[in-house]
Amino acid sequence: MTPYFSSEHTVLARKNLRRSLRNKRRQLTKSQQQQAAQLICQHLRQQAWFINATRLAIYMATDGEINPLMLAKMAHKMGKKVYLPVLHPLHKNQLFFIRFTPTTPLHKNRLGILEPRLKGYGLKRHNNGSIQALDLILMPLVGFDAQGGRLGMGGGFYDRTLAIKPAAFKRPKLIGLAHECQKVECLPLETWDIPLAGIVTPSKVYKISKKYQL
Repeated sequence: MTPYFSSEHTVLARKNLRRSLRNKRRQLTKSQQQQAAQLICQHLRQQAWFINATRLAIYMATDGEINPLMLAKMAHKMGKKVYLPVLHPLHKNQLFFIRFTPTTPLHKNRLGILEPRLKGYGLKRHNNGSIQALDLILMPLVGFDAQGGRLGMGGGFYDRTLAIKPAAFKRPKLIGLAHECQKVECLPLETWDIPLAGIVTPSKVYKISKKYQL
């Protein structure tokens, strides 16, 4: 099981690890990134939880993350509805999800990440893209371990968005996408970190024990 450390120890350990792992993925070439995206698509199209998902969320890659746009194209061809996270305009440091198609206009948010434009969109109109309605969320990450621990960029957007009582709704399956070089033996985690149900890399699908799945 991924251990939880004291807060002071965890902050320092996570900061150092985040810097190291971000540097590793930034060093990957464009060709390596493209091949990684292709291999992940091949893995996902064989997974029952992906095949059966009708509504799934992806993300816009940045800083060397696995690029899921090839995956989004595959999902569209399979008749699935694809969504992108958007910085919530009302709830600070939280996300909500807007439908994403090949013609969806995008712009850079305050973090420099592409997201659908909010102008002309109403939150109520997009309730079908809320967390409750999604079957699957494919998440970016900086680091992971085989126990389902996830180290993000440090903003806590996904953790805050998902920090709803489990009884409130059946959470979507949370799957991390990563390069194999982002794997570590054991991540230092905080109590609020949301564990993943699985991680997909170009070389392997890590299926986490049901004990740690959401």
